[in-house]
Amino acid sequence: MQKNNILNVLHETLLAEHGSALEMLAACKKSKKATHVFGYFEHAKDEYIHTKAFRELLSKRTRLLSSSIARKYRFNSLGLIKKGYVARQGFLIETMKVKDFIAYVYTNELLAKESFNKILMLIESFPEDCQVITDIMNDELRHHGLAKEHFLRYYPSLQPWQLRLYKFRETINNKTRKLYHKNLKFLEKIFLPLYSIFSVVISILFNYLNLHQFNRLDSNLMDISPKSML
Repeated sequence: MQKNNILNVLHETLLAEHGSALEMLAACKKSKKATHVFGYFEHAKDEYIHTKAFRELLSKRTRLLSSSIARKYRFNSLGLIKKGYVARQGFLIETMKVKDFIAYVYTNELLAKESFNKILMLIESFPEDCQVITDIMNDELRHHGLAKEHFLRYYPSLQPWQLRLYKFRETINNKTRKLYHKNLKFLEKIFLPLYSIFSVVISILFNYLNLHQFNRLDSNLMDISPKSML
């Protein structure tokens, strides 16, 4: 059970880091100021490095598992959209005001650091892996500090309580996304047997259908009964 929990956490974090990399790269492309372009690019590069690190941590733990189990933890870019790490509506920089986007970065980098603290507890018996996570945590804190510096420079009127409100909102969003995914799995377990039963019933009904009436070869369509299906 503990092992599965570690795999799930690493897999989710892998998707989150890759989603962050794509968001920062999109912000880099949208920015017009050179210093902002450079900052977003460096952030995106860090997130890609983190993605690679989590893929290696996950690979190390799934290498000896059966292929049927390991397949569940393979990286799939479709999971980014399916689990909400990248929105279907577009990248955040395209759907948010710049101030809100920076606030999102500010709060989520801090939330990520809190998540990594939990990961450290899960892998505490692997010192080398703990060092990898610690290095990533330091990067996240640096990103958080840069976002805060951006706020102080461009939005000096922003009050501390407003930043706390941003953090509270993102915490709720994160919990909601996890709850949605858990409910989706639960509903799949309920409806999959129903879909299977429905498919069997439909296939049985098809066996009793007389399909000869659909053969219209060399037939005069004007002679076909108006009550016919075709």
